[in-house]
Amino acid sequence: MDPFEPQRAQPPEEQYANVLRQMFPGVTDEIVYDVINIVEEDDPAASYLAKMAKMQNLMSGYGAWGPLPATISEDMVDLYYKNLMEIFPDADPDFMLEFCREQPAAMLDLDAAVQRLVTEGYDRVELDPLLIWEQLKDALPDADPSYLKKEAVRLVSLPQQELHLFLQQAIETNDYPTMKEYLQNKKEQDDLAVYKQFDVDKFLEIFPNPDKEFNSPDRVNALNENSTKEEAEYALTFLYNNYGFVRKKYIDMVFKYRKANLVECCERLDKLGKNMRKARAQEQYKADIKNVALLQEIAYLKHRKLIKRVLKLRDEDYKLLREEARTYNLLQQCQCCFEEELIPEECYFCMKGCVFCKQCVKAGTENAIGDGDLRFPCFNNCDSEFSFQTLQMVLSNKTLEKLVQKIASEEAKKANIQGLETCPFCDFAMILPENEKIFKCINQDCLVESCRRCRHKSHVPLRCEEIEYDEDVRRRTYIENKMTEALTRTCHSCKKVFVKDNGCNKMTCQCGAMQCYLCGAAVDNYKHFGANSCALFSNDNEVNLQRVMSGAQDAKRELGDVEIKFDPSKDIQKFYNA
Repeated sequence: MDPFEPQRAQPPEEQYANVLRQMFPGVTDEIVYDVINIVEEDDPAASYLAKMAKMQNLMSGYGAWGPLPATISEDMVDLYYKNLMEIFPDADPDFMLEFCREQPAAMLDLDAAVQRLVTEGYDRVELDPLLIWEQLKDALPDADPSYLKKEAVRLVSLPQQELHLFLQQAIETNDYPTMKEYLQNKKEQDDLAVYKQFDVDKFLEIFPNPDKEFNSPDRVNALNENSTKEEAEYALTFLYNNYGFVRKKYIDMVFKYRKANLVECCERLDKLGKNMRKARAQEQYKADIKNVALLQEIAYLKHRKLIKRVLKLRDEDYKLLREEARTYNLLQQCQCCFEEELIPEECYFCMKGCVFCKQCVKAGTENAIGDGDLRFPCFNNCDSEFSFQTLQMVLSNKTLEKLVQKIASEEAKKANIQGLETCPFCDFAMILPENEKIFKCINQDCLVESCRRCRHKSHVPLRCEEIEYDEDVRRRTYIENKMTEALTRTCHSCKKVFVKDNGCNKMTCQCGAMQCYLCGAAVDNYKHFGANSCALFSNDNEVNLQRVMSGAQDAKRELGDVEIKFDPSKDIQKFYNA
């Protein structure tokens, strides 16, 4: 580690002291700290390099090395050089090194050097866009890397200030495509590629019985009233290319008659003979569609022969394996669903050797994972469990990845690692520095940025207490409703709700019923009001304020010991005293 590189983990005084001790080994710590304090008090806003230069000047006065040379030491040159090259990555290294060596110690100021280089210019080397791309990815780790790559190609030929300006604007506005959007789009493209760039094995993993799947009368048509014009054109282009010896007008008629049901269209077109001597030239698809159901259907119809051939070979191989297993008495029975005649390749075992079929192990472990379990006991109650190797053979990659992540997270929690933080939106955990306010989850299925304090999604630049969530709204509205109930009165006869504007406390409803505004009792005349009963006249503001505050206190008691982030009763007195 470079001793002249400031270490963030240490207080600033210790950073300076460590460097000065190495440069001036004969000076006591008392003098070292005196010099540091003098420089810090003299110009606390100065840069690290400027402060270090002043400290060198002061330390040289104690006779450790004699007078300070006209130029800075090689150690300081290295530090100076590193800082400037980070700011000007397109600078010629030889030019920058010579520039640093020529700087007088008295002018050792990074900000001034930057200004001079910007104003006077510097020798450059042709930058590789990949270097700019790496720099952008380091500065904006949550940005779409493909977007950053395009920007790197654009910025490489521009002045260095453009790169700094781009980063500054991106950090301030957060207005750029995100990594989450990039990964979602990539996943979508990968999913579509299974059907566009056909892979029969992957296809059969998704559809083990494709004939049954795509010929089912219950299957929803991939093209319906919500489909786009581009999707219909894509389907027709497939039919034109797949039936090159059939005239387009016949294909169009069948497509319309069969209501754009491709399976039925192909069944009808298969029965038509060739009505053209020469096949039509293959047409290019005009649009790049994302209708997964349509792409699945086209992949099945386009590769039916290959799919049937592969399924036939698999079936023949399976029959041979089964006969061989029967010959050698190797057939087993699943101890969960009791399916008989499992060949050895279909058997999965707990750690004590209980036999199960793949479907049972897969379904059972997936249910256990859904319940949050991390151990998977044998279904035969033999006090054993399934090994991780067995789970690898039966679970999908996505399910297995989530399980591994959850296991790792739980193990990390048990280890009680200092600074370990868990994402509130998934099981991902990582160590963060104390001063980091935002948890930026790097789990590709999550990628949520959350506040470490309130455990909600990041709300920068607002503080936690300035954000109202669903539970906060429920509490606030509950108190508001109780305050409203306390403020209003209800007619004892017709149940109409009312509030008094002014006047005496004998209220007469539109229905003719009379009651006391203070206690709500039914009255016939003024006899209810007097010295030993309710007052005929009162200060309405005081009465309403007292009832509203009482309603708010009752509501808070009913809510219990919970945080009321936005208290509607706060400062209510100002309203009534206005």
